Amino acid sequence: MSRGHGGPYAVLTVLTLVTMITMYVEAMVVPSLPHIQSALNATNEEAAWVISAYMVVGAAVAPLFGKMGDVYGKKKLYVASLAFYSAAVLAAGFAPNIQSLIAARALQGFGFTLFPLGLAIITDTFPRRLVAVAQGIQSAMVAIGMTVGMIAGAYIEEYLGWRYMFHIAFGLSIIMFIAALLVLGDYPPVRREKIDYVSTVLLSGGTALVLLYLTEAPYKGWVSPPQLSFLSPGIALYAAFLAYEARSPRTLISLKLLRIRNVVVANAAGLVSGVAMFMLYLGVIYYAEEAPPYGLGLSVISAALSLLPATLAMIVIAPLIGQVTTSLGPKPALVYGSIISTAGFMALALYRPGPLQLALDSFIAGVGVVSIMIPIVNMIAMSMPPDSVTVGLGFNTMVRFLGSAAGPVIAATIMTTYKAFVPYALAGRYYFFTEGSSTAFNYIFLTGAAFSLLVLVISIFTKNYVIRGRGGEAIAAL
Repeated sequence: MSRGHGGPYAVLTVLTLVTMITMYVEAMVVPSLPHIQSALNATNEEAAWVISAYMVVGAAVAPLFGKMGDVYGKKKLYVASLAFYSAAVLAAGFAPNIQSLIAARALQGFGFTLFPLGLAIITDTFPRRLVAVAQGIQSAMVAIGMTVGMIAGAYIEEYLGWRYMFHIAFGLSIIMFIAALLVLGDYPPVRREKIDYVSTVLLSGGTALVLLYLTEAPYKGWVSPPQLSFLSPGIALYAAFLAYEARSPRTLISLKLLRIRNVVVANAAGLVSGVAMFMLYLGVIYYAEEAPPYGLGLSVISAALSLLPATLAMIVIAPLIGQVTTSLGPKPALVYGSIISTAGFMALALYRPGPLQLALDSFIAGVGVVSIMIPIVNMIAMSMPPDSVTVGLGFNTMVRFLGSAAGPVIAATIMTTYKAFVPYALAGRYYFFTEGSSTAFNYIFLTGAAFSLLVLVISIFTKNYVIRGRGGEAIAAL
């Protein structure tokens, strides 16, 4: 066990701050997207790719970087990913056109691998009785970084311009790069082997194509020929990966490991909860900004602030859920999280008359969602063999990101299906524009409740365990 040069809590501080910064960068782009589109003369579809490029590349390379962390050492891959990410953020701030910005955003996708690598480093740094607590704190930084990013991004764009968002983020990422070099321990490779790049290409290529399909579906249709040209080969590559794995002794990740009961549960719950998490964020933001009588008509900053109570509470809730996962096991934590998340989504669907109630309802749902995330990552870390923990976490991160990609697509589909016409007065004349109706928001939140209930069903199949023994070295199955 490597505790790092500054002790385990210094390591945790670095990992959590890096997670918050990367999520801050991703969220800060959202409120500034219209201004970026206008400044770079981009189309709507090109503007959407400013966000999507990061997601497609990040999910595709997460399992590979996890495997490389197991083979070459976690610190090496962590600082390499952070350096690559920092350079891409710098390039984004000076992008002369939309194509350069999309390319820089795609390269930033390599920073997506920092989250699973950080979780694996936590597993190596802390004794087992404290792993879930530490992982919970890092997981909470995902939501906190997203909220801070939306608020800070709106302020920075308004007063300094969108390029300064990336300039500031670059400065912060360089500080964290130096901190990572100084604080993180060596974390030597746990397994010496050659990486199978055939299985890597099959899995990563299939993931990228499926994500391209999900990203473009709201614009080009679910069954249009261009869309099927993404989906069909994506599914074919997944099938080829399964066939190749069956006859190859050394693939990127063995299906034998993915069949472990708690790994199956964690990946299934991760996929489903990824949908629920983005239904929460997008539903609340859309509703807060939507014009009355269908929404609250708040500004971008006020809309983001409606999520602030939930994200701040996660700082307190996350370590507590981590402790519950350690002492009672992941199953009670998953059950609790799914029930609370369902209750929060139902409250959002049934009663959201003003900003205060919206903040309270989103607080309840947010506590539930983060309570689901923590046992999921702990189950992967505790169920995988030591030489496969990082690639297992990378695969789980990829699966959760597939769910996260599906969330916006479902929300957009609901918004375009259930429309309302809102009159706007311009130059003395009234014009009608289509907006999301109250029914649309009801269905968005009800869909989030349904996915939260599905997590509850999945959690029933968890093989529960608790951490026992001096130092927490022993795992007792219940």
